[in-house]
Amino acid sequence: MVNIIIFTNGLVLLGVRKYDDINHLILLLWNPSTRESVVLPSTEFLPSQDYTCGLGYDSTSGDYMILKIGYQSCSEILVLKSGSWRTTDKRPTGIYPVWLSDMDSLAFVRGAFHWLGLLRNEFVTSYDILNEVFKAIPLPDGMFVVPDMVYVKHSLSILGEMICICSTHHDQRKYAFNLWIMKDYGVKESWNRFFTIQSTYLYSLVPEYRFSDGEVLLRCKHFDRCGYIFKTTKESSVFCPQSRSECIRNGFVYPESLISPKLLSIYSCTIKTTSFRGNHTITFFSL
Repeated sequence: MVNIIIFTNGLVLLGVRKYDDINHLILLLWNPSTRESVVLPSTEFLPSQDYTCGLGYDSTSGDYMILKIGYQSCSEILVLKSGSWRTTDKRPTGIYPVWLSDMDSLAFVRGAFHWLGLLRNEFVTSYDILNEVFKAIPLPDGMFVVPDMVYVKHSLSILGEMICICSTHHDQRKYAFNLWIMKDYGVKESWNRFFTIQSTYLYSLVPEYRFSDGEVLLRCKHFDRCGYIFKTTKESSVFCPQSRSECIRNGFVYPESLISPKLLSIYSCTIKTTSFRGNHTITFFSL
């Protein structure tokens, strides 16, 4: 079972579990352009715990970092050049299992990881990798308030180097997706609603890429389809299963890169035995 966690600079962080041993989690750093990968050292986090992680890049040191945050334990950081995990000194606020379970990964932009937090009011929590400090970025008042509709979930991602939040609501007839973008980083007043989509057949929507003309590629879940489909804000289908039995488990947009994962880490190993059941196909297409 393979889970795409996050990508940075053309590198992808993968989480792999064997079907016959789901408690054994393997993290790999993979370059989809060159098909090269490296197995990363294991951590103290157990797969049964609520946690999520992200991949970031420190431009001052030229090194990559992986941050893992959990509800019941301290955060851990892996610096690839050191090849070992260490815990952070401070515990982040606003971490709740229900929010972590809804997050694909930690979003990384402007030298910091970001995720949605909860205290008395909703806010964006950030972790600066240079100073190793946690901060809170406020959200506009009433962002998640939609009259006559029931709250479902919120998600945070990066779109065109800007933090964006997709709030999902529904009533008995349709789902409504509101995408908000923070144009000026850290400025509460710069949050703007980018678009609203209403649908009777989609129940999940994640923005993946913004084209030069402003159109956005969306990763969606369809009531009549298994897994994901990809479409744009202009309703044109980009890629979807040809039959209802075919399933796209995940997908992402990445820039092509020649960066070697094996040269980034002093720690590398190979998996001598692998036991995966079922067929897993990775399909590449250009935008």
